[in-house]
Amino acid sequence: MAIKDYIPVILGVLKDFRVIATVIAMILIIKFAKFVTTYKKKPPKPKKQKAQNPTPAPKEEKTEEKSEDAESGEE
Repeated sequence: MAIKDYIPVILGVLKDFRVIATVIAMILIIKFAKFVTTYKKKPPKPKKQKAQNPTPAPKEEKTEEKSEDAESGEE
């Protein structure tokens, strides 16, 4: 058989719906397998810490007032 005789047979095989369906199915399976093997879970987002109340500032003022009172008592 010459190459010209093989061309209609090859085209007949490639145009068959079962071959086309099998090729499409295999492409989807390969893409899914690649997705599964290369999947990396996203790291969780860090939780935001609640803002602290400005309570340390008044405490410092009270200690300063006490030190002023102690100074005035010394004189």
